[in-house]
Amino acid sequence: MPSQEKIEAVAELKGRLEKRSDFILASYSGLTVEEITNLRAKLRKEGSEMKVIKNNLFLLALKESEKHKDKNIAFGSEYKGPLAAIFADANLPSAAKILKEFAKTNKNLILKAGYLDGSVLNGEDVEAIAGLPSREQLLAQIAGGINGPARSIASGLNQIIAGLARAIQAAAEKNNQ
Repeated sequence: MPSQEKIEAVAELKGRLEKRSDFILASYSGLTVEEITNLRAKLRKEGSEMKVIKNNLFLLALKESEKHKDKNIAFGSEYKGPLAAIFADANLPSAAKILKEFAKTNKNLILKAGYLDGSVLNGEDVEAIAGLPSREQLLAQIAGGINGPARSIASGLNQIIAGLARAIQAAAEKNNQ
């Protein structure tokens, strides 16, 4: 029979998964407390949080979570050893970038797996997501893409109107002579 402590831990993880359904799993074995604290601070600045998890309790929380229970999530061999879950709101690429950069200088941090918009990711997928632009960058690119054609249309209309005005002025000058 599960202890009250484990039931509460599963309920807490389930709550985190309901609020922030996207996550990354990383092995942190060998990192110092100071390194983990620095990593958590960097993630917090981007609106993400890192939580050391008990693997079995996390799997139970995934199975109970409304957003994850029908996905049949199984991480397999990636799900061995001490793991931390990094929960992100809508900006998982930003959290993945922070983790990837941190892993370059700290070989003890290994990206194992993740979950994004209903898809289970392996370590390589998480690293690929780190290469994606952030949400703000994507919105800026979309706005630029929309703005470019609008600017071209406005410029074209301006040239047509200016040409028409020049033609009217030329006709008026010809009639005045």
